[in-house]
Amino acid sequence: MSSMISIPDDLTKKLRAKADERHVPLDALVVDILTDAVESQEQDYPSLEEVVAEIKATPRDPANFQPASESLAEWLARSPVEPSFNAEAWNREWAGVEAMLFRI
Repeated sequence: MSSMISIPDDLTKKLRAKADERHVPLDALVVDILTDAVESQEQDYPSLEEVVAEIKATPRDPANFQPASESLAEWLARSPVEPSFNAEAWNREWAGVEAMLFRI
């Protein structure tokens, strides 16, 4: 069985150059590349549930834990207030961003 596909000219030039380097016909190179791509996607990858289970089963590394040095509430109470922050304008801009994301 054969199929015909359209390949952009710039990609065709690159493929032709690779085929010339390997001394193989262009169609043979394309078949090899497509075969490799399809076969690599057929590998048995773990499911999302298996990945999560493995992460949960991994023991915690004490070196990655840093205990709190103070209360978050106290730190926030001491943080400087940004007088130029306009919450209303920020909320309008964020609503625009969300609208754009939902359109995608």
